[in-house]
Amino acid sequence: MMRAAVILFVVGVMLGALPAAAPAVDGNQAFLWNGVHWQQVTTDGKAGYIFGIGNLADYEVAASKDRKQVCVSRSFVEVMRTKTPLQIIQQVDQYYQDNPGKLDTLVIEVILGQLIKASPAPAQPGTAK
Repeated sequence: MMRAAVILFVVGVMLGALPAAAPAVDGNQAFLWNGVHWQQVTTDGKAGYIFGIGNLADYEVAASKDRKQVCVSRSFVEVMRTKTPLQIIQQVDQYYQDNPGKLDTLVIEVILGQLIKASPAPAQPGTAK
């Protein structure tokens, strides 16, 4: 649990180092990106977001390797093996363009809900589908 907190902090610092690419937010409060934030950043900022959650997913998969637990990140890692960050960015952009009334949907929800649903990872041995 502590490792995940440290990694989230490091990813936050890395993303914070890109102020020109960060979306405008009121105050210094932490937040999860939604479609409004996503549309405010450059492609480089979006790539930083994808790489950041990709690194966190890689870590979670490695940390849970010997445990028999559900790991959502495993599905994301599988998607990352078949798509480039630019392809993921384009698919997220397309989702918000196709669904302008859903700009309040979190980016991570779009990625996990839409991209992973479109590219299901094979079931791990010993797990139920």
